[in-house]
Amino acid sequence: MSLSAQDKKSLEEIHKLFIELEKSSGDFSFDGVKLTDLKKKIAALNSSDNSDVSRLAGLEAHLNSKMTLKHFVSYAIPFERLLHRNLQDDDFLIVENDKSEKPEETLPLVFVLDNIRSAFNVGSIFRTAECLGAERICLCGYTPNPTQWKVEKTAMGTQEYMTWEEHPRLMDCLDSLKEDGYRLVALETAASASDLYESFDKEPTAFILGNERFGLDPEILKVIDEVRVIPLRGRKNSLNVGVTAAVAGFEWTRQWRTKK
Repeated sequence: MSLSAQDKKSLEEIHKLFIELEKSSGDFSFDGVKLTDLKKKIAALNSSDNSDVSRLAGLEAHLNSKMTLKHFVSYAIPFERLLHRNLQDDDFLIVENDKSEKPEETLPLVFVLDNIRSAFNVGSIFRTAECLGAERICLCGYTPNPTQWKVEKTAMGTQEYMTWEEHPRLMDCLDSLKEDGYRLVALETAASASDLYESFDKEPTAFILGNERFGLDPEILKVIDEVRVIPLRGRKNSLNVGVTAAVAGFEWTRQWRTKK
C-alpha cells in the first residue's frame, strides 16, 4: 500500500527527529524534549489506515533515555526503509570515541588528486589520509574541495584536521612538490608500472591519482618518478580511486614504520 500524504509527512518528521537525536548523542545521552516528541509522533502512527505504518507505533515503547546509540539507530531503520531511504554510515555523525585525543605526528605523505569528479571519492580520500596521518592533500583541476557539501559529508569531519590546498594546474603542483624533495609516484595501470608492494625508499612521497575514467594524462607520466600498480587477480584491472588511495597509503605507511 502506498503512503498517504499525511503518513509520508509523519514519517519524515519522525525520521528528522531520529537524525537530530543521533547527532546530539555524542556523549551517549539523548535530548529529553526531542526524545519525548519522537515517542509521541511514533505512537500517533497507530491511527494510520496503512498497516505498514500503524505497526510501527509499537516501537515507541522501546525508546528510552538509557538506551545505547546502537539500540537507538536500530529502531530508525524501519522508518527509513518505509520512506525508501538508503542511509549509509557516512550519513551519521562520528561519535566522540571515534577520535584520538592526541594524534600522532604527521608523516611526509601527500595525496595529489587530479580532476577527480566524484565528491564521494574525494571525501573518502580525506578520511583515509587523515587516519593515516598524511601531511596534506592537493586538489588539482576540477577536483571538488571540502567546502562542497558532499565532500564534507563523506569526509566525516576529517577535513577539519587535514591540510589541503588547491592547484588549477597539476603540473604546477608536481613542480612544487619536486622542489620540496617529494618522490612523485603515480598510481596507474600503465604497462611499465612497478608492483605497489615492492620496497619504497624512506623519503617523502606524493601519490598522484587521476580521473576515475581517464586516469592521468600521458605527459604527466613522463615527469613523475615512478608508476605503481596494485596487483589484482580478478577480471577487472582497476579499483575505485578512493580504494586505490587507501591501499597504497596503508602499504606505504606500513613500510615507513618498519624501516629505520
